[in-house]
Amino acid sequence: MRSDHRRFAEDVGAYLLDALDGRERRAFERHLRSCDECRREVERLRPAADVLPGSVEQVEPPARLKSALMAEIEPIRARRRRPLLRPVLVAAAVGLLIGIGVSQLGGDDPRTIAATVDEAMPRAGGILRIDDGSATLRLHDMPDLGTRRVYQVWLRHGDEMVPARTFEVGDTGRGQVGLRDIADADGVYVTREARGGAKLPSEDPIVSVPL
Repeated sequence: MRSDHRRFAEDVGAYLLDALDGRERRAFERHLRSCDECRREVERLRPAADVLPGSVEQVEPPARLKSALMAEIEPIRARRRRPLLRPVLVAAAVGLLIGIGVSQLGGDDPRTIAATVDEAMPRAGGILRIDDGSATLRLHDMPDLGTRRVYQVWLRHGDEMVPARTFEVGDTGRGQVGLRDIADADGVYVTREARGGAKLPSEDPIVSVPL
C-alpha cells in the first residue's frame, strides 16, 4: 500500500545511520527488497552516511549528556514521529557530505572518499581515508568469506591492477587495511580471492574507490 511505502520512506535516513531498532530494521529491509524507489534513495544517501564516522574525531560523550539526549529521543520514537526524525537525520548526513566534498575539491590531505560497494551487498559500505600519500580503507557489513577465501586489495595504475594486501572481516563484518604509497594510484579496489591472494583479479571488483 502507498501509505506503507510513505512510512518506510521516512525511515531511510534512520536506517542508514543505524537509528532503527532490530524489529524496525528487519521490517525496513523486507520492504527494501521489493521497493526500487527506496533502494535508490538508500544508495543516493549511503555515501553521506558512510563518511560520517571518518569525517570527524570520535569523542565519547559524557554519560549524563547521553542519558539526557536519549530521554528526549525515546518518547519521539515511541510516538513514531518519523516525519520529524527523518529530515533531521538526512539533512545532517547530506550536509556533512557536501562539506566533505567541498574540502576534497580543495585538494588538501587528509581527505575521505566513500567507497562504492556491489549492490548484492546492500548493507556494506566503507571509506578510504587518505593522508600524505598513505591511506586506510575501512569497510563494514562485509560478508565473512570463510576459511578458503579472503578479500584482496588492488591498486590500479592505468590499465594495470597491482596486488596489495589481503584481509578478513570475521563475524563483525568489519575490515581495515593500511595502504602505503598510493599517491600515483588511480583507484583502490577489492575482490574475493583464494586464501593466499592472487597475482591478477579473478572477478570484477566488489568495492571500488576511484581516485
